[in-house]
Amino acid sequence: MEKRKKYGIYGGSFDPIHIGHVALADSAVRECGLDKLIFMPTYISPFKQDRQVTDGHDRCGMIEAALKSNSAFCLSRYELNRKGTSYTVETLRHWKKLLDGELYFLLGFDSAVQVDTWYKGEEILTDYHLITARRPDTDYEKGLQILDSFRKKYGASITVMNMPPVDASSTKIRNLIKEGKSVAGLVPPGVEEYIIEHKLYK
Repeated sequence: MEKRKKYGIYGGSFDPIHIGHVALADSAVRECGLDKLIFMPTYISPFKQDRQVTDGHDRCGMIEAALKSNSAFCLSRYELNRKGTSYTVETLRHWKKLLDGELYFLLGFDSAVQVDTWYKGEEILTDYHLITARRPDTDYEKGLQILDSFRKKYGASITVMNMPPVDASSTKIRNLIKEGKSVAGLVPPGVEEYIIEHKLYK
């Protein structure tokens, strides 16, 4: 019997994509045996309507520059093409119908502990396998307790990967660029080149 393929969806604004995003993605492919990990930049995140998000074309350009590091990575413009507010549950439903295999949802630790507050969060927790990992500036022990409560209450499948936290954030990177400082080492080299070439975040 042929083994079912494992697909991961990794959503976010990726504004810009940085080494923390890539490290989390690499770990998910390696630890969870994902055959494909689909980076899914949001059109408008329900949580980021208070600031101007960089144009989707440029965010995709930066993601494409970062994808070269792992052959399992790919990019989808599904949410950008759909337009409107991006609700995770709707994206997951779409890909569950489309893909013939197991579907995983990759997200940061700070987001994972709040999934029950999201639109149709209960459906996400009951119907999809979540993958996350520790990140800096989070209460790890408390977070693990919350995730354990999701397992008990919703029968949630949640994998917490064993990877060291990476101290990088898109906000910090945008601020450094505004201040005219280097972001070398915080974003993949191709992403840094794209930002400089297209004069982003000035």
